Amino acid sequence: MKKTSPLKGQQIKVLQNKVKKLSTELDTVVASNAFIKVRVQKAQARFKRIRDPEGPDMGIGHFLLLVDVTAVTDTVHIPISIASGKKPTGFVYQIEGTAKGIIVTTDISCKGKGVTQITLGTIVYAKIPKGMTATFRMVIEIRGKVGNTYGITINFIHYKRNPSDARYEKYTEEVSSKKVEFR
Repeated sequence: MKKTSPLKGQQIKVLQNKVKKLSTELDTVVASNAFIKVRVQKAQARFKRIRDPEGPDMGIGHFLLLVDVTAVTDTVHIPISIASGKKPTGFVYQIEGTAKGIIVTTDISCKGKGVTQITLGTIVYAKIPKGMTATFRMVIEIRGKVGNTYGITINFIHYKRNPSDARYEKYTEEVSSKKVEFR
């Protein structure tokens, strides 16, 4: 085994200490911001061609996302809602494609051990106790032009630690479906 010089040994120790310090700082930042952990269980996409004798053919894209959300440090409440509008709650998504896509339908449901649903006003929340996981099933159908590629990206997830809080907190890591080419 090759011996390292004393100078390099000191540099290695200094770098190891810096890595340890930065790792501790990162853990602190993550712990202070991460009330939920999100994992994509399944992402499927398929396409169905709609023939139009009077014009160009259109396509319908069917996107299925199964997303596991775990309450890490506290009980969280997530609206059972998927939207792309101006005042969205719950899961907020966008259509990504090589041409304009139009939303046809969206559907979302939630289940999980220990997960309950509560209604506050007109909004239904999934109440996920600390340490438990809820599975959200999202089905999104879009209409687009044949010859283009489309996909769905969930930009962020709104949640609350207390359903009576006025403001939502955001999980901002993107969750994406598979891309599908409309042929």
